[in-house]
Amino acid sequence: MKCALFLVCLFLTCLHLQAKDLVVGSRVNNLLISTEKVLYRSLPFIQRDKDYVYVDPKHRIIKGIIARDLSRTKAEVTVTSGGVGATNVTLHLRSERGEGLNYLILIFSLNT
Repeated sequence: MKCALFLVCLFLTCLHLQAKDLVVGSRVNNLLISTEKVLYRSLPFIQRDKDYVYVDPKHRIIKGIIARDLSRTKAEVTVTSGGVGATNVTLHLRSERGEGLNYLILIFSLNT
């Protein structure tokens, strides 16, 4: 029984390590100011490149960014401008060839 439980945990860990989530800054003791789902369908043999732009209307300073890959693919996310310490952020999302993008993006600011 312990061996089976260990194998299941090992399998789930391997699945979790495959996805490339982006975590920048901290969410601890910070206020969630934006939650958005970014979804682009897949196209055969095409790599999807999309930019996600967030500008805070209240000009709050960003303290943390999490971009979670909900499809658990090998897509990549990078911060191209702004980010932690700024009031805006631009994220560049790039999928694998033939795969879509399915991300949940969370942005945190100081809890004031």
